[in-house]
Amino acid sequence: MNKEKKIIGIFIVFALFLVVGFIVLFQFSSPKAYKSSNTSSADFSRYVDRDMPMTDSNGSTRQLKELKGKVWLISHVFTRCPGQCAGVCVVLDELRKEINDKDKLHFVSVTLDPAHDSPSHLKEFSQKHGFDSDDWWFLTGEADELNNYMMEVFSLSAQEKKESEKTSDDDLFAHKPMVALINHELKIEGWYNPFDKRSSEVLREKLQIALNEAKS
Repeated sequence: MNKEKKIIGIFIVFALFLVVGFIVLFQFSSPKAYKSSNTSSADFSRYVDRDMPMTDSNGSTRQLKELKGKVWLISHVFTRCPGQCAGVCVVLDELRKEINDKDKLHFVSVTLDPAHDSPSHLKEFSQKHGFDSDDWWFLTGEADELNNYMMEVFSLSAQEKKESEKTSDDDLFAHKPMVALINHELKIEGWYNPFDKRSSEVLREKLQIALNEAKS
């Protein structure tokens, strides 16, 4: 009996070591899209190093290299979004109104839903919410190219939801409400969650620094 208990004890200890080992391995090997879910500041030099033509809400072709010399914020949007997309734009619009010197400031919202979000739909959306202006581009393009570009260049990604995950017919994508800050030299300064208080504060600080540098 004692021998059996000893064998069982050894087996339990061995099993615990295996479980702990798998947990440690998972933690160190799991990829992370962002350094933090709330705020992130790039500690390496990462630039917008390639471009692709996109179409704005007026039907004009745009390329992001046109924004060199300006400070800009880029994020995802889709006009059928039942949740946070319009909310991100509202927060960015509030931020835009806070900035006194707007000459060097620009906003870019790229759709996750190009199949639906034609230039006319983007125009309707931006006008409805009061975002329509020359310093804010709402962009669309070819779906696969657009989504790959946003992920590879800006680390802004989204996944199409399964039917079982949707709360409504328009609840199409799962994505984080992240905003990337780009300086006047096309350097990515960091990623921020505008709904998180601390992250939003850091965004405002970094944005003002970037604007001051762009003017100097």
